[in-house]
Amino acid sequence: MTEKPQKYGAIAGLRKTQQPPSETPQLPSGPLLPSKPKPQGKRSDPDWKQYSVLLKKESHKQASLILRRKYEGVDISDLMQALLAQWIRGEKQV
Repeated sequence: MTEKPQKYGAIAGLRKTQQPPSETPQLPSGPLLPSKPKPQGKRSDPDWKQYSVLLKKESHKQASLILRRKYEGVDISDLMQALLAQWIRGEKQV
C-alpha cells in the first residue's frame, strides 16, 4: 500500500528536527553591563491611539523629508498632533 500524505507534513517535519537543549545556557564570562531601558513607543503609550487618515502621497513624502532634515526625533504623528492641537485651540476661541 502507498502511504497517504500527511496533512501537516511540514509541521511534523519541523517538530522532528527540533532538538531539546542539551545543556543549560551559560552566562557571559565578562562583566554584566546594565542594559539601557528601551524607550517607550507611542503604540504602548496609553495617551496615543492609532488612527487612519488619508493623505496625498507627495505631501506625506515632502513632510517626512523636511522633518528628517530639520527636526530630529519628530515624526509625522508628532507634526499631525501639533497641527490638530493648534486647530482645536483656535476653534475653542471662536
